[in-house]
Amino acid sequence: MKWKLLASLAVSSLMISSCSRSTADRPKTDDAGIILQGTSSSSIAIAYWQWFSQLAVNHNINGDVQVMGSGESIRRFLSGTIDFAGTDTAPASDQFQAAKRGMLAFPVTARAIAVAYNHPGCTLQLSRQQLAEIFLGKIRDFSELGCNRKPIRVLYRQSPSGTTATFTATLSAFSATWRNGPGAGLQVNWPTGTPVADSEAMIQTLSETPGSLGYVEAAYVGKPLSTAGLASRSGSFLQPTSRETARALNTIQLDARLLGQNPDPEAGYPIVSLAWVLVPRRLDSAKAEALRTSVNYMLSQSGQDDAERLGYAPLPEAVLAKSKQQIDKIQP
Repeated sequence: MKWKLLASLAVSSLMISSCSRSTADRPKTDDAGIILQGTSSSSIAIAYWQWFSQLAVNHNINGDVQVMGSGESIRRFLSGTIDFAGTDTAPASDQFQAAKRGMLAFPVTARAIAVAYNHPGCTLQLSRQQLAEIFLGKIRDFSELGCNRKPIRVLYRQSPSGTTATFTATLSAFSATWRNGPGAGLQVNWPTGTPVADSEAMIQTLSETPGSLGYVEAAYVGKPLSTAGLASRSGSFLQPTSRETARALNTIQLDARLLGQNPDPEAGYPIVSLAWVLVPRRLDSAKAEALRTSVNYMLSQSGQDDAERLGYAPLPEAVLAKSKQQIDKIQP
């Protein structure tokens, strides 16, 4: 899986370079197509880069996508300085109300959050209590989990992160101690561990640090790292496979704004979440048309296949149908 990430990042770097020229250096829209300015959380960025590579070729729509945490991505959207924002955490009700151009949230893909670790020869099968106790600092050595002795070096995301919000929501569902202590959110006070900047830094630090353990999108995990099996509600130890991720996604109920999560699903791998693209309800006609085309592609079979090849989970049909129904709400 890791080779897919590295290949995608290489392609993405070329795209960013071509999209990051100053306005004076860019060709006019009628020559080079329209340019949409946007952001994405680090966990979903490679999907946006792939989608816009296809949109550039087939529809002359170019995406200038800056990578940042979900919290900052939403803040940039509310400031009115970008045309879309990719986030893997749901905006709050007051943020919808604060959006002067209006805000529509489209689920576009989904992901599983893996507990990844660097201890070759160790096969972790973690109970709900054990998972919480590792991040509470109560379990400090792999030998306490049935593996060869090795101190556990916990890693966590430093800046506000949708991945952190998803992971800590599950820890809160698993453990009253966690729920009444650090709690859930984009950023929490971790009882133990070392901070890292983003998903890429998490993978790099895990790969370079024997005995390390952290949480990261399953799509990013490759050798020398392993993923822990996590106890589901039924007691089965499950890996973040496509099948188990899909089973969990089918338990998420969307509200009227197409937001929703389930931090302790009845079936499937326990740590999954949707990812959304936020777009204005009102903007100029050219960009409105470009955004409708872009979102429609992301939700198409081809767009979903793009994301799945990169290790993300395709959306359930019911979610896709609801998301497509609101595309026409993007208006000048």
